Amino acid sequence: MCRLGGQQKHLNFQDQAAYPANLDQPLELDLHLITDGRHHVIEQLDSQTRLRLEHIVASPDHPLQLGFEAHRHLAEQLHHAYDLYAYVEDDLIIHDPCFFQKIKGFVDQAGEHCVLLPQRYETNAIPWHINKLYIDGEIPEADRLTWIPEPAPPLSIADAGFGSVVLESPRNPHAGCFILTKQQLEYWSHQSWWLDRDCSFITPLESAATLGLLKTFRLYKPSFSQAMWLEAQHWGTSFLGLMATATSQQSGGIVNG
Repeated sequence: MCRLGGQQKHLNFQDQAAYPANLDQPLELDLHLITDGRHHVIEQLDSQTRLRLEHIVASPDHPLQLGFEAHRHLAEQLHHAYDLYAYVEDDLIIHDPCFFQKIKGFVDQAGEHCVLLPQRYETNAIPWHINKLYIDGEIPEADRLTWIPEPAPPLSIADAGFGSVVLESPRNPHAGCFILTKQQLEYWSHQSWWLDRDCSFITPLESAATLGLLKTFRLYKPSFSQAMWLEAQHWGTSFLGLMATATSQQSGGIVNG
């Protein structure tokens, strides 16, 4: 995340010095790391990364409800008038330098009642029969309609590289993150369900990242045919590992048959 912010430069071979780059699309990030003060690995981060982080110690009723304390902290920053407010689980990696610009552009076009979420993925370090797996797969329709009873109609937006990008009501609303404008966060924070700690969506972790959004906004993700347009890497290979286990079981079944 730090690499998406300031301190971007280009090399000049004439004087072997570095000068500012990407000045037309400046991006300044304030990174706040929310923990309960005990269960964290901050001391294992390098010193320069620690300097970029502001450590916020919260007191959740249960460690699994830490995400709701992050909601509270986001709302407490509304007076700073940031362009965007982001909630990102600690196992997500954002590589796309235009990630936040895409989300802000989407809200400008679709309206403040709409929230755009990325598709999460995992990759293998070495070639395999699946080199990139988008992990938030389609959930059963009955379950999906429980959470999204009135799916938003698809939207198409222009993009120089893709031509037209199709954004649709998510087949799985979880993304492990959300990015809201100041107006969107203010609107959500004034709803009766704000900080209600409702944990009915899978577990408290998924509920903190997703359930409040489902109650408040129309959600969108890129279609799987264009998933790479807005994506975030899920650290590790836990979902890819499930695919390896499934493949092994299927192969074993064939042999045994």
